[in-house]
Amino acid sequence: MDDQIYVGHPFYFSTQIVMVDDDPDFLDDVSLMLDSNLSYCLYQSASEALNYVNSAHQQANLLQRCYSNYKTGHQDSDSLSHVDIGKLHEEIFNPARFKTCSTVVVDYSMREMNGLEFLMSLENPFIRKILLTGQADMELAIKAFNKQLIHQFIDKHNPKLKQILNSTITSFQDQYFRNSFKLITDPIIANNHDSFLTDNKFRDFFEEILLETKCVEYYMIDAPHSGFLLADSAGKRRCLLIFREALIMEHADNLLAIGAPDSLAQGVRKGELIPVYEFQSETLDVDHLCIKNWEKYYHPGIKIESRENYFVTNLTGDNLPQNFQGKIIPYSDFKESNSLNREILH
Repeated sequence: MDDQIYVGHPFYFSTQIVMVDDDPDFLDDVSLMLDSNLSYCLYQSASEALNYVNSAHQQANLLQRCYSNYKTGHQDSDSLSHVDIGKLHEEIFNPARFKTCSTVVVDYSMREMNGLEFLMSLENPFIRKILLTGQADMELAIKAFNKQLIHQFIDKHNPKLKQILNSTITSFQDQYFRNSFKLITDPIIANNHDSFLTDNKFRDFFEEILLETKCVEYYMIDAPHSGFLLADSAGKRRCLLIFREALIMEHADNLLAIGAPDSLAQGVRKGELIPVYEFQSETLDVDHLCIKNWEKYYHPGIKIESRENYFVTNLTGDNLPQNFQGKIIPYSDFKESNSLNREILH
């Protein structure tokens, strides 16, 4: 069996859920069922909700910044695509990124327009659509699902509504990223240079990091080496640098060849010390700043044993590269200042 799978995404940030129902009491009750880490908007007016959702997908500008396509001939197939990984992390400085709507939850029975009419009017084809129904609407919901007009229907009177709704939303947020940004993610994942993206053992390690750090957003980077920039809900950032074992062993050999301190060379060979500068572009000798003051430029490493071993090191605080620092609006501040989370918009 092929064990290659996708490791989350090359990038991810928390998105927004929009809920629509002209019954304010039910809408308020359902909102209380949502996981506390979710950002959501409540709308009693279907038309106002539709206007909001149809503009929400314009909040993230990753495609415009990172993706380009070049014509190389007269045929449609004569083109080359390029993804600038070095610009992915700049989305962390976009204050509107968390307004991106990934999932809409709408009741079928509404006076202004029914839920199916609402969902059919959404302009963004990647938004995931959940229809809440009563028993009287169930047959219609099943037909809509079978025709792929909606992605899920849920009986609003189901005693397990809370569990079903939250698990579905979690899955749909993942699907939104998978589908909405395929022009960026597919070329990155197809690049064998970043093989850790399809490695099961790295996936397990990365998921543990996300849980441990309570990360709500992350972005793949390519300098000072391949890795990820991560941030938690308070905006605390950390950078994971990821190296293939072969590259680290080659660097250890080079350190020995130039007469670097034995403690440094042997530490690198054991994977206990990992370079945090762009050593491949440097001409190293014993007088190089990164060798003379190596304690500053080599950090503790973690080995991930897999079909292709990796070494990972973690940068935080002042050790972060300068281009990863700077003022951002963290997720917690966004949720706190965004009154849409707490009131029904009419």
